Amino acid sequence: MAEEDTYRRAYDVTMTYPSTRSERHHLLTSEEVHRKRPKGSDIPSKDYDSLDYDNCYNVPYKKALRTFSKKTYLHMEVMRWVLVGFIGVFTGLVALFIDVCVRYLFKLKFSLFDKVYHATVEDGNVISAFLLLLGVNVLFAIIASAFIVIEPVAAGSGIPEIKCYLNGIKVPHVTRLTTLVSKAVGVLFSVAGGFFVGKEGPMIHSGAIVGAGLPQFRSMFFKFINLPYHFFRSDREKRDFVSSGAAAGVAAAFGAPIGGVLFSLEEGSSFWNQSLTWRTLFCSFCSTFTLNLFLSPVKGLQFGLLGTPSLVDFGVFQQSERQLWKAYHLIVFIIMGAVGGLLGALFNSINTQITIYRLKYLIRSRRVWRMAEAVLIIMCTTAAVSIAVTVLGTCVPFRNDDDDPSGGDHIYSPGDTSFRNETIDYFCPDHGDTKNVLYYNDLATILFNPQETAIKQLFHQNGAFTLPTLWIVFLVYFILACWTYGAGIPSGLFIPCLVIGATYGRFVATALTVLEKQFPILHFLTNLYPGTYALIGAASFLGGVVRMTISLTVILIESTNEIDYGLPIMLTLMVAKWVGDIFNHGLYDIHVELNKTPLLGWESPHRMEKLTAEDVMNPDLKYLYPITRVGSIVSQLRTTAHSAFLIVTPVSLDKVHQKPQTMAHHTPQLYSRREPREHALSIDSDVEDANPSPVTDDSDPEAFSNPFSLSINHNHPVPSSAVASPPGVGGHHHGDQYTHARAYPTIAEVEEEVDGGGAGGGDLVNSLTVTLPLPEHSRGQGIQPSQRRKDEQRVLVFHGIILRSQLVTLLQNKIFFSEGEGSQTQPDIDHRMLSEKYPRYPSVFDVSVSEDDKRMLMDLSVFMNPSPYTISYQARLPQVFNLFRTMGLRHLPIMQDSGIVVGIITRHDLTHERLHELRHQKKIRERATQRANRRLRRNRRKRGGYSGFSNPQDLMA
Repeated sequence: MAEEDTYRRAYDVTMTYPSTRSERHHLLTSEEVHRKRPKGSDIPSKDYDSLDYDNCYNVPYKKALRTFSKKTYLHMEVMRWVLVGFIGVFTGLVALFIDVCVRYLFKLKFSLFDKVYHATVEDGNVISAFLLLLGVNVLFAIIASAFIVIEPVAAGSGIPEIKCYLNGIKVPHVTRLTTLVSKAVGVLFSVAGGFFVGKEGPMIHSGAIVGAGLPQFRSMFFKFINLPYHFFRSDREKRDFVSSGAAAGVAAAFGAPIGGVLFSLEEGSSFWNQSLTWRTLFCSFCSTFTLNLFLSPVKGLQFGLLGTPSLVDFGVFQQSERQLWKAYHLIVFIIMGAVGGLLGALFNSINTQITIYRLKYLIRSRRVWRMAEAVLIIMCTTAAVSIAVTVLGTCVPFRNDDDDPSGGDHIYSPGDTSFRNETIDYFCPDHGDTKNVLYYNDLATILFNPQETAIKQLFHQNGAFTLPTLWIVFLVYFILACWTYGAGIPSGLFIPCLVIGATYGRFVATALTVLEKQFPILHFLTNLYPGTYALIGAASFLGGVVRMTISLTVILIESTNEIDYGLPIMLTLMVAKWVGDIFNHGLYDIHVELNKTPLLGWESPHRMEKLTAEDVMNPDLKYLYPITRVGSIVSQLRTTAHSAFLIVTPVSLDKVHQKPQTMAHHTPQLYSRREPREHALSIDSDVEDANPSPVTDDSDPEAFSNPFSLSINHNHPVPSSAVASPPGVGGHHHGDQYTHARAYPTIAEVEEEVDGGGAGGGDLVNSLTVTLPLPEHSRGQGIQPSQRRKDEQRVLVFHGIILRSQLVTLLQNKIFFSEGEGSQTQPDIDHRMLSEKYPRYPSVFDVSVSEDDKRMLMDLSVFMNPSPYTISYQARLPQVFNLFRTMGLRHLPIMQDSGIVVGIITRHDLTHERLHELRHQKKIRERATQRANRRLRRNRRKRGGYSGFSNPQDLMA
């Protein structure tokens, strides 16, 4: 029991099953092994598994496909459209809930502050008002961070996690209902609490969770929700719905349905097709329509009038006497894009160092420290804003044109009548020289208003903010937003970056206006709509931080409703990305790398053509046999962390180079398609039952057309000497080998077969017998050293691959048969039952396996995938990378000639970090070989043609 508890703890924390801590590295597969970290870095890393995007065409799945009619496929296609529509509607409702609640909490907080402020301002003691503001913000921060204590993956925007999920990485808890609740409710208090974060980023994550959960028709949290609708319960189907949900989140956040589709395509999905594009676009439009329909009445419009399509309102860019931009302004936009790229790279660099510190000291420690950090951030934010508004704010006068048409110097006349209702007059006089002149605090107007309102003001209110105010806002937002992103609260990055960029652009526009008064020649730079500079600045900084191009261009065009801004925005984003990439990656990619997530890019790294599949594969294979003892399977599952096991048949090394016809004598399972049926059945000619059934049903038309189908005697009892037994599961040591034909040789016959001589070997060849040695985890226990050396001289003929989840499900349902009976007595299990526990399959430690069960046998050939994607060991790295990423693979077996498997590749083997390391190592070996050859040639010249060395490798000391 104690040992099992140790296994459980290892499974829950590190996804490994080491019997001791020192053995952890040796028990991990190449997929779960830790990536090598830079020297001096002790950032904790996490092992990630991959999703199963490839269909497993085993016997139960093929039987299920035969039950599908044309109406079934039509029904599934119609349901896909219906479901993506509902995903869009529910995502829009989530966005509505977030926006309404944030508005209410924000209004409640500042109504209390305003009441206390006006009650104490006459006494000159407003400290109580700011203490009240601090107390409310700290309370909201505690509530927001408490949800992260419940579900840590809800921290941040969630975009890096969704990006990894769509790339094929199984991120724990990323699409659970508790994550949705923590994200949607937590972001309310993050935004209303005064953090410099946005609610738009978490909307993308929320939409993805809705897309992942709704088509399942059941809930793991609410057990009573479990409808018998299983068509879309697979990673392959869920990936498409998550893509649609993420696009719906973007559409709801920015009112950009087309931008949402491009976001899912550019930032996430590794697989895309035309039908998915149409469904995703439909889902995005449903999300935008739903939010627009219900949010318009909240903002005072009549129900049914669609006037509020998104959570962010950028306002209308009016073309009066000034155009939006002219051709020669593109030069200024390019310069602003380059500066935005530099600022974005600086932002990313600072946030990277902060995140590294968090990973080292906060993530490792108790979660209460993450809550303490959130409280510290909000206290510093509240203090900085309060001091800036009180001490550094500028009281700017403005007038109403109807009351005072004469105007005056230093008086701002608002172009939008709603601006007066959005200004804040804290610490400013009620009126000036005339009763028609009022004042507002320009710094408080930006910092105390919602960020969406601040962006709209920066875009459209020309001359409303002084240069010192813009500079202060830029610094305060830059520092605090950089510190906040990645803290233990739900937080978005788009809106703070837009505020910083819009402040930067408005600063440029205001500075050019001031310079024009002294240098009239600069008039050509200011004869455009002033908000254009603010928009370009917002695009340049946001592009410099996230490094998005196509999708961000369309999102900003749809948000501004101005197609004329297409070229300037695209050009600005491209320049910002190019400049920023010189220094570092986008912030989302940086967080992916810091979390040691094996994300695969669109293409393999450059100059990798010299590497082959043999260079990057993992040759340390873990495998099972087509018929294996249950105890051996349990032992493998409990002592390794493998996600899948190869199904193989070992063959002696001296027969590898024989012709395929000769190899067929030793691997009849692999070559049964090339043999006539009568010959395949004649293998068991001396068995009493002359009509053995193959692994698949006789009714299966592919039973003898599949080149990987197994010709195994299913009616003949399996003797005890024919099956591999794990240590301590009964039987004798001489029963550690078994065969898949009529003959079951003894150890002496096996030794003669391995040695390649003697009558026993010839008899084995003539009888088409394949001898299987003990699995790796059982070797060395009761086996003589000579026999172990002979086992190591075997090669593995590949038949298929089986997943850990399938093995555990088979064990849980007791799908095995007695050793004294044929495998026809093994119980059947259909495909629906085999995937019933998706996506949370039980652990092997949750399955009760008695000692009697461990002596049973299991026919794995029925449940393995006989036709997974494979590739030659000679394939070049770009070919391997493209196949793996494009098809969304989890495992890629590497093959030699005649169906011999020599290694396996997982996504951890194809990460850029590992590929660059392998390329560097290969370059070192090549240089060493060249030096050895030069030394060899010099020695030959000195010795008259004889160097004394037979191989250049002898000189590579």
